[in-house]
Amino acid sequence: MLVTDHKTLTANGVPVDRVLLGNLGRLADQVLDHLVQQIPLYGQLPREELQGDIRQITERTLRAFAETFRTGVIPTGSSLEPLRESAARRAEEGVPLEALLAAYHLGGRVCADFVADGFRPDELPDALALNRLILDFLQQVTATVSASYFEERQIIAGEEQAGRQSLLTALLDGGPAAEAARRAGLQLPDEYVVLGLAYGAHADERQPGVDPKIVARRKLRRIRLQLDRVGAMASLSPADGVALLTGPTPWDPLHAKLSKAAGVELFLAVSTAVPDQVPAAVGLVRDLLEVVRIHRRPPGVYQLDDLVLEYQLSRPSPARDRLAVLLQPLADRADLLATLRCYLANSRNRRQTASDLHVHPNTVDYRLRQVGRLTGLDPAQADHLPRLVAALAAYDAS
Repeated sequence: MLVTDHKTLTANGVPVDRVLLGNLGRLADQVLDHLVQQIPLYGQLPREELQGDIRQITERTLRAFAETFRTGVIPTGSSLEPLRESAARRAEEGVPLEALLAAYHLGGRVCADFVADGFRPDELPDALALNRLILDFLQQVTATVSASYFEERQIIAGEEQAGRQSLLTALLDGGPAAEAARRAGLQLPDEYVVLGLAYGAHADERQPGVDPKIVARRKLRRIRLQLDRVGAMASLSPADGVALLTGPTPWDPLHAKLSKAAGVELFLAVSTAVPDQVPAAVGLVRDLLEVVRIHRRPPGVYQLDDLVLEYQLSRPSPARDRLAVLLQPLADRADLLATLRCYLANSRNRRQTASDLHVHPNTVDYRLRQVGRLTGLDPAQADHLPRLVAALAAYDAS
């Protein structure tokens, strides 16, 4: 960028570029002092880096300021390469972009303040031109530094994501997780929290004329964002998934956030495992989700202790088969099965059962007597209840 009709800018009769170059070391000291005092992150840098790499780029930038004041030309192209390289290094070090841009603007302010004291009244046009050049210079630097910074961060993020995905695959498959963690620059925890997720299709996935794949990807992206916020590694499909966390998490709030993000009913199953036992824990949480589905449990968070009877009766065995057979006479009587389920779920409260089923309490009594007559297990008798509950669980599982 060239300033039209540029003339030599002077302060107290001395060209501004000479003022800067003649005080380069002093100005660099001032900029570094201000960085440490005003931007906390720079105060935490090692002195070697502050007086080495940071000072070097500071002096380069001050020289670029001086050249801009001399020529009226805002630097572009290869002349900004040192700033690009510095931005990439700061991105690699994890320096926030806002801190990096604040440093350049602070340097521009130090330059302006240093020169401002020397302007005579008749040099006011030069002072205004100087300020315009500083603003244009910082605009160019901001664009250049930001682009280089984000390019490096994308590369780093891609490498980090690839490393985390490789580690997740090794953990889920029972592969060499320690080696995958070493390559990813990560440390295996003593224990993982293994999270199974199950969720349905979003309402928009069923809308005529809407591409369901796009809606499903949006749903998964929102779920993944919530999992990323708690540091989870996740493998997701449009209907379910599994995630690994390295620390305890308040499950109910996480479930609420995931459900809201997904916009659908969502079920979580939770277990824990040392790294080499993750595949077994994944199998467990998937089994728990299947038990939740079979037994029509409401959306929520489930652990093995919550489903111990149902889980055990979901395992194939001669005993399960014998229990399931007890309710076989009700196979064609959906009304009796529904009444029995509701009655047991309501802790044998017949009036609540009648209300839930929208029938008269006498109808509930009649149906329960029919259950007893057909199965030989009377829901009204306390000593029959354990076998009825187990039989219903086995019937559903089979």
